[in-house]
Amino acid sequence: MRRLWILAALTLLAFGLRASSLTAQSLWRDEVDALCYAYEFPSLLIEALVPERAGDLRTPCACPPPPLSADWMTGTLQERAVGLLGAMIRQNGPLYYFLLRGWVALAGHTEYGMRFFSLLLGILGVPLTAALGRRLVGRTAATVAAALMAVSPYMVWYGQEVKMYTLVPALVLLALYGLRRGMDEGGKWWAVQVVATTLLLYTHIWGALLIPLQILWLAVEWPRWRPRWRGALVGMALLTLPYLPLALWQAPAALARRETGFPHHTLGEMAMILLNGWSTGILSRGWPWGALVLGGLAALGLVGGFPRHPCPSPLPNFVRERGGGRGRGEAYLLALWLTLPLLGIWLISLRQPLFTDRYLIWCAPAFYMLAGAGWTALKKPGAGREKGRDAGRKRKIASPYLALCALASCISLAVFGLNLHAQATVPIKSDFRAAAAYVESRYRPGDLLIFQIPHVRYTFDYYFGPTDYLWADGLYTNHRTDRGEYRLSEEAAGRWMTLLVRDRARVWLVASEVEMWDERNLVQGWLEGAFVRADEAHFARVDVYEYQR
Repeated sequence: MRRLWILAALTLLAFGLRASSLTAQSLWRDEVDALCYAYEFPSLLIEALVPERAGDLRTPCACPPPPLSADWMTGTLQERAVGLLGAMIRQNGPLYYFLLRGWVALAGHTEYGMRFFSLLLGILGVPLTAALGRRLVGRTAATVAAALMAVSPYMVWYGQEVKMYTLVPALVLLALYGLRRGMDEGGKWWAVQVVATTLLLYTHIWGALLIPLQILWLAVEWPRWRPRWRGALVGMALLTLPYLPLALWQAPAALARRETGFPHHTLGEMAMILLNGWSTGILSRGWPWGALVLGGLAALGLVGGFPRHPCPSPLPNFVRERGGGRGRGEAYLLALWLTLPLLGIWLISLRQPLFTDRYLIWCAPAFYMLAGAGWTALKKPGAGREKGRDAGRKRKIASPYLALCALASCISLAVFGLNLHAQATVPIKSDFRAAAAYVESRYRPGDLLIFQIPHVRYTFDYYFGPTDYLWADGLYTNHRTDRGEYRLSEEAAGRWMTLLVRDRARVWLVASEVEMWDERNLVQGWLEGAFVRADEAHFARVDVYEYQR
């Protein structure tokens, strides 16, 4: 009962940390895209299946056009449905957007309302981590892992974002919990594993890596589930059926060699990025101490937290003698959970860079479970209990390890607190909320707003009050020939800008991530020569310039 109250307190703490700063950051373009897809995809699916019931699609703000060809509705019902689902899968799967659409219908599309959905899914990871961790690392270590999930700046950050990155770890934890219970009890738990994994496959494309991970878990734990082998094989076979439509698209796409816009990283760099994020947070304040402490605890948990029986070993006594009924199998399971998805993304990234740390957020619970196992091993150096003088001697031996445990806890809490405070007070995401408010306070009808890069208009429009305003996309000037020369000259860019602006008396330039679109800055350079800069304002990752004739 005491542990249940502790878990309830941790869940409330997770809620408070996320809810108290839920709107501290402005929405960024991926979040507004998620809102747009939540409106577009359900409407388009109705249009594809029942064209006569299709209505006018109205979205809360300006939205990018759906990734569909102009003639996608001209085919048969099957062709329309396949074409639409293929486009949805390219956006990381349709499930989250359908769930978000239902949530928005209930809670509205305010920042707080939309992000509250991710918050709920995020705090769900705390009890799920405790439940699965109890079966892998023991009760105490599972409670520590749940505490880390509750207060981790990394998990708090994605628990405040309108994306699927809290739904993914919740489904992974549920699927692996079902798998583990299925090994021990069979029956309905195989169904839990299959359903949760299937939902994951249609939530994020990298969820496919959970299938080989589950196969390896079964291989490692074969003696455990051997009496229930029929249910295990049926469950794994059922996983292939819902995955087949995805595999037909993913396999050729994964094997192609292409540039994706993601940076190239070595395997070591990927591992360090993940360690840094999970140990400190998005801003990495407190590096390298946070990574050294939590990474050290995770390593300790991996090498010394799961011995089946005391045995001769060069490890210290407190590592060798920790028991608790855990076997080396659990260490292998968590090691596979950490390494297999990372290796999969690394191998695919050799041909097409596709790594970003949030894609592997569902591996963070394994890291925190190992850290919890390491913390428990450090806190309980002796598995046996002796009386009299020997017991006193054991207490004296234990005291340095208890001091190390207290020091590790203090450092981790300090690093987490530092990053949580910064995430709640420092503008990190592109601050279109402030930029739109600034332009709105000075805007006059007839002004032309130029967006560079064009995609930022959708986020700006979410916050901008006027609904009927003149706007234009900035020029894309980065095209090059095979010899590396720019296709668009400065003179040609000037002629395009003259046609774009015409006789406008006042022009605004809203600029963000300009180098992706105009690395020579030709658009602003032309405005500087043709107009007078009347005012400017600079926000996090967004710059606003006002030009007059």
